[in-house]
Amino acid sequence: MNCVGDIYFWRQSLVLMADCTHSIGTGLMLSFPAVLNPSILSPSSTEISVTPDEASWIAASHGFSGVIGFCIIPPLMQIFGRKFAFFSMNILVSIGFFVFALANSISALYAARIIQGMSLCGVYITAIVLGEYSHPKRRGYFITLKKASVAIGSLMCHSMASYWTWRQIAVFAIIPQIVSIILTCLWPESPAFLAMKGRYEECSASYNWLHGDTPKNRKDLEEIIAAQHDRRQKDKNTKKDKLVAFFKKLMQRDFLRSFLIVSVLTMIIDACGRYYMLAYIVEILIEITRDKSIAVYCTIGADVLTLVALSTSCFIIRCFKRRTILFTAGILSVFLMFLTSFLTFLESNYNIYIYFWLTPFIILLNVFIVNAGVVPVCFAIIGEILPLEHKGTGACTTGIVFTILYALVMKLTPLMMDKTGIVGTFGIYGICVIAGLVILYFVLNETKDKTLQEIENEIKGNKSSVFLKDEPLMS
Repeated sequence: MNCVGDIYFWRQSLVLMADCTHSIGTGLMLSFPAVLNPSILSPSSTEISVTPDEASWIAASHGFSGVIGFCIIPPLMQIFGRKFAFFSMNILVSIGFFVFALANSISALYAARIIQGMSLCGVYITAIVLGEYSHPKRRGYFITLKKASVAIGSLMCHSMASYWTWRQIAVFAIIPQIVSIILTCLWPESPAFLAMKGRYEECSASYNWLHGDTPKNRKDLEEIIAAQHDRRQKDKNTKKDKLVAFFKKLMQRDFLRSFLIVSVLTMIIDACGRYYMLAYIVEILIEITRDKSIAVYCTIGADVLTLVALSTSCFIIRCFKRRTILFTAGILSVFLMFLTSFLTFLESNYNIYIYFWLTPFIILLNVFIVNAGVVPVCFAIIGEILPLEHKGTGACTTGIVFTILYALVMKLTPLMMDKTGIVGTFGIYGICVIAGLVILYFVLNETKDKTLQEIENEIKGNKSSVFLKDEPLMS
C-alpha cells in the first residue's frame, strides 16, 4: 500500500503514535523492577531497604491489582468509549510513577505498583483499539510497532539505570503518558464503538475520516452497522433479566472460543518470557555467567535485540500467515528453552562447560525469536479475535486471566530459580508453551488480512455477510 501520500494512513498513524507513546511508558513500567530491586535490596542502601520476599511481592502486586483494573476499565470502555480508556490508563501510569518519585517507605512502593497495575488492561485494550482503527492490511504491523515501543521503553529504563537513580527514572517516565494523552485528543471515537451504541451517523463520519469513502469501504461500513443493528434489535426483543442474559452471553460459543484462544495466547506470552525476562533478566544472567558486569551488558543487548526483533516482525507479520508464524516461532522457542535447561544442567551437575558464551547466546537468541514471532503474532490475534459485542466482557475476563498469570509469573519466577534453578525454570515454562501450542492448533482460525467482521463471522460460524434482508442500512 502507498502510505506516504495517503492521508488516511497518517490519520490512522495518529492513533498508532498515541498507542506507541503509551507503550513506551508501559515498557518503562514493566522494566522498573530491574532498576528498583538492586537498589532496595542492597545491604548498603541509604534509602528504602526490603527483603527479597518483599521485593518479589512488590513486583507481583502489580499483577494482582491488575484484576481490579480489568474489572473496571474494559466495561467502562464499552460504555464511554475507547478514548476514555486511553485517558484512564495514561493517568494511572503517571500517578504511579509520581508516587514512586516521592516514595519514602515500603508502603509507598506497594501503593505505586498497585496503582500502575490497574493500567495492565492496556496490554489488551491498546491492541483492540489499534485493531478497530487501522486498515486490515496495516493492523498486524501497527500492533507490532506498538510492541516495539514497549521494547524501546525497556531499553531506556535499563540504559538510564547506569546514570540515573530509580527516582529520576520515575519522573522521566511520566513524559510519554502526557504525550499520549495529547495525541489521543486528536482522533475521533472508534467507528466500531459508535456502531455498537447505535450512533450510526457518527460511526459513518468517523469511519470515513479514518478510511475514506470508497465502494469497498462503504460495503465494510455497511456490514459493521448491519451486524450491530441486528444485535441491538435482538437485545430490545429480549425481555429476560439482564443478569441472566449476561451469563447466557458468557456461555455463547463465539465468546467461549475467543476466550479460550486469548487465554492460551496469554499463557504462551507469559511462559515465553515476555514479562519475567524484562524484570528478572539481570538475575537470570548473573546466575548463568556469575559476573554482574557481563549480565548488565547482556541485558542491554537483550533490549536491543528485542527492539530489532519487533521491528523485523513488522515484515514477518505482513508476509506470513498468523498460524505459520505462531507455530514456527513457538516451536523454536521451546527448543531453545529446553536447550538452555539442558546446558545449565550439564554445567551445574557435571561441570561440563561447552563454551562460556553459549548459554547466554541461546537465551538472547530465544529473546529474539520470541519478540520477532511469538509476542507480536499473539498480540495481533488478541486484537482481532474478540467479537465486537464481547470486547468489553472479553477484555475483562481474559484480562483477569492475564493479570493472574502475570502476577504468578512475577512471584514464582524468583522462587523457581531459587528451588529448581535455571534448569527447572526454563523446563517448566517450555512445557507450558508446548501445551498452549497444542490447544491452539485445533481451535485457532487464520485472521491475516481479514476484516474484523469477517473474523467475527468465522468465530460465530457464519459463512455469509450480515446485511439485513440484503438491503443496505445506509444510502
